[in-house]
Amino acid sequence: MNAVRSPRQVAGIAGIVLLILAAVVLAVLAVDVLRVERRVAADDIRFTTLVDRNVSWTPNTILPIGVARGILGLGDDLAYRRAVRRFWLSDPRAPLREFADVTRRAGAERELAELAESSTNPQYRSLLATMRGGLLLEEARSTPTQRDVFARRAIEQFQQAITLDPMNDDAVHDLELSLKLLRQTGRGESGESEGRAPLPSPGAGAATSGGGF
Repeated sequence: MNAVRSPRQVAGIAGIVLLILAAVVLAVLAVDVLRVERRVAADDIRFTTLVDRNVSWTPNTILPIGVARGILGLGDDLAYRRAVRRFWLSDPRAPLREFADVTRRAGAERELAELAESSTNPQYRSLLATMRGGLLLEEARSTPTQRDVFARRAIEQFQQAITLDPMNDDAVHDLELSLKLLRQTGRGESGESEGRAPLPSPGAGAATSGGGF
């Protein structure tokens, strides 16, 4: 006959089982965290070297991906990376030839604006404003009838970017170009000879976690 275990013995066995389960979960979590770190670093390299613009920065994990991301504090970093990817996939230098181009560009600007509103990282917000300003400045160059409107909106974005990060040299340079374009617009000149605003590099910004970018 099986011996009847006392409540204390049952509790002891349950405690051991829970400890084993906790150890297994921690081991699995450690594997997932390592996978996320490696994938983010590898995808940063692929993206910034132009090997692949469609990287996801999302590996296959055993536990839900949000668990490892939360431990690493990658929420803002990954959202920023995806906004940058959306920006570059909108082909910001290309002329708008069809409605799909307009939709793609508008979607990129909307994502940049939404992330700028929600992000608590001043550097990221500055870079996002710079990218928005770059899109608006390109609109000003390619839309003569609305050049004044788009140039003023671009100026607002570059000024905001500089306020958030005075070391943002791209925003300073772009602001100067936008002001020149606006002055020339007032004189009825095209402003095409003043050069083009330098767009942020593919990996603009430095991630606080994950290595790269």
